[in-house]
Amino acid sequence: MRKGLLLLLLPVLGMAQGGQGFVMNPPAASGFEIKGTLTGAPDTITVRLLDGNDGHVVTSDKARKGVFTLRGKLNEAGIMQLAVNGKPFMLDIFIGNDKMTLTGDINSLPAATIKGSAAQDDYQVFKTRFNNQFTTLRTLVGMINPEKDPAKKDSLIQVYNQAKNVIVNNAIQFAREKPASVVSSLAVYAVMPVMGSQDEVANAFSILQPAAKKTIFGREIEGKLIGMVGTQALEFSQKDVDGKLVSLSSFRGKYVLVDFWASWCRPCRAENPNVVNAYHAFKNKNFTVLGVSLDQSKPNWLEAIRADGLTWTHVSDLQYWNNAVAQLYHIQSIPANLLIDPNGKIVARDIRGEELQQKLRELLK
Repeated sequence: MRKGLLLLLLPVLGMAQGGQGFVMNPPAASGFEIKGTLTGAPDTITVRLLDGNDGHVVTSDKARKGVFTLRGKLNEAGIMQLAVNGKPFMLDIFIGNDKMTLTGDINSLPAATIKGSAAQDDYQVFKTRFNNQFTTLRTLVGMINPEKDPAKKDSLIQVYNQAKNVIVNNAIQFAREKPASVVSSLAVYAVMPVMGSQDEVANAFSILQPAAKKTIFGREIEGKLIGMVGTQALEFSQKDVDGKLVSLSSFRGKYVLVDFWASWCRPCRAENPNVVNAYHAFKNKNFTVLGVSLDQSKPNWLEAIRADGLTWTHVSDLQYWNNAVAQLYHIQSIPANLLIDPNGKIVARDIRGEELQQKLRELLK
């Protein structure tokens, strides 16, 4: 069983939303406006709109006989929470720069009605469809983790997998129904931790229209897809063994294997002879290798290059696991590699031994 199941936490309100940018009390025409009426509210209460991630106050207003107005301006739509002093419950709102009305009772704030925002309407649909399903998954995880009986645990995992498949399929269906909605990117993001592969995430993300992709949730999904086969390789530059800056784009026009390794990595050193063989077999057929080392010691790095006969270009910032290129491509284990075609597209990754040779034979006939 994967560790991800044990640590499952489906992110909805916990999504990082820092950096959205807020302008306090701008003219109503340029930002959002929430005109609210709360029955049962005394004149002394303050209504606050909170950032959905860190809880800081975005804007606030004193309710006069239950009537208040909240204004602000957002760089992009996101999840906020409406709170009232002295009340334990908050109301989640998916806010863009819309003009909205809110009506409800001070003692049942989560049941308030909000009108005037298509994003909020879609968010209400999202919560109605998915909240119970999220709860079911969390409950199953809570049952699986402590279960000691192998047969019972396997049975629970089967139920979990069925529930997981249902929620993933429902999220994809939601995205198909509302491909331009910013909430659809939330739906895909929320189920991403339980999707089976990057391909599944990419297929779901491809359903979304640009308006849905250009959101904080969309950017998070795109970040997870970096380095995936079929995507364009991201540009990077790093210094070689002589301190000269080398860019990935300088290899454009060739097939290049970006090989992540380190002198201290035994599996990497064991794989190096296979990379050497591939390099010498295909270096005259429009193929080369670019080594990216996760070393800290330059002498150790250079000695490993010499000892293993790695006669291609090598770069490193000598920052160990904090190597900037490894961070860019979310490399979490080595050896790892990306095979990039002459146009800069990733055509394979993490191919080793005979698999590497076979792929190069296919491409470099």
